Amino acid sequence: MDHSFYISDLIAKKNKGTISPEEMEKLESWMNESSENLEIYTRATDNKYLVNKLEVYQLFKKNKVKAALENELFSAKTRKLYPNVLLRYAAVLIPFIIMVGVSWYFLNESKSPPLSSLDTVVKPGSQKAILKLSDGKTLELDDSSLLAELQEGDAKVINERNSLIYSSEEESVVSKAVIYNELITPRGGGYKLQLADGTVVTMNAGSSLRYPVAFSDSIRQVFLEGEAYFDVSHNGKPFIVSCESMDVRVLGTSFNVSSYADDAEIKTTLVEGKVKVTTAGNPDLASEGIILAPDDQAIFSRADATVEVVKVNTSQYTSWVMGKFEFSNANLNEVMKRLARWYDFEYEFESDAAKDYHFTARIDNDQSISSILEMLEMTTDVKFEIRDQIIVIL
Repeated sequence: MDHSFYISDLIAKKNKGTISPEEMEKLESWMNESSENLEIYTRATDNKYLVNKLEVYQLFKKNKVKAALENELFSAKTRKLYPNVLLRYAAVLIPFIIMVGVSWYFLNESKSPPLSSLDTVVKPGSQKAILKLSDGKTLELDDSSLLAELQEGDAKVINERNSLIYSSEEESVVSKAVIYNELITPRGGGYKLQLADGTVVTMNAGSSLRYPVAFSDSIRQVFLEGEAYFDVSHNGKPFIVSCESMDVRVLGTSFNVSSYADDAEIKTTLVEGKVKVTTAGNPDLASEGIILAPDDQAIFSRADATVEVVKVNTSQYTSWVMGKFEFSNANLNEVMKRLARWYDFEYEFESDAAKDYHFTARIDNDQSISSILEMLEMTTDVKFEIRDQIIVIL
């Protein structure tokens, strides 16, 4: 048993008010063992965070006290052995140890490599993207690239601090032909974009956004595949995000749209302001649409072109903007899909039953992939193996 995870579970229970007197006694005993333990407890129970048990476990890993914790709480009892006793034990044990060691070698030679071996090839995502210009040329952008100022039509384009910024004089572009650029984030990448009207778009991994370099008419419209968070500048002109069969129309507001091609649903999550959702696939919604209020989420089903509106905790769908994965009773299939987009790895389920395991946590997206998989193993019955650089879920 991973005892640091056991203590993490006790702290999480303390945060939720479900800890028993016996468990609280064990937790207090551990707290009194060292100043490091008290520091972890204090951070984990701060009312500003109210972290769950996986986040507490990350505190152990970050503070590098896991080994110390196990030594302090679960140290083995020892006894002195005198020389003649040692010799007798050695005579009996050495052949046995050799036999066990040889057996272990041959049994493990064909086993899956440890999960930690993934960390050398599977890295957390980073700020990177590909800019496709109006003439078809492409430019690679990342956190170290410096892009000299470009001129696209009447818009100036610069790349600084992991952000692509467009600027133009609105009066100079009236009645001119619309010029489009496209920003593409690969798996394992993300990027920020400021449009010429001041709207800020944060793009998630495996996404693309096609947009005018300057807005020259009465409607501002962009085209999304994948996922992006929009903070729309208010200038009196409607702003439309088009993704497949659904449009999201706003004036000035903050919202998230997730429209990955391999998802069965398109989700629009409103953080603040007001938006109208319309869809070409449903005649009743094509004209009138559905008005969303803050904390509403519109779920468009690709299968039957219906739209359902539900109330949600918006942070669950927007925490990725702040570098977090947030899962709330998400099935393992959804968890692995989101992890794979950011960490850019391949996976497959050997056990269909594992797809129905559910998981709740908030995790930093700069954690090593092995540490996240180890946490999943500790909270469910799932097991992971590595076969030809593919993560296999058992």
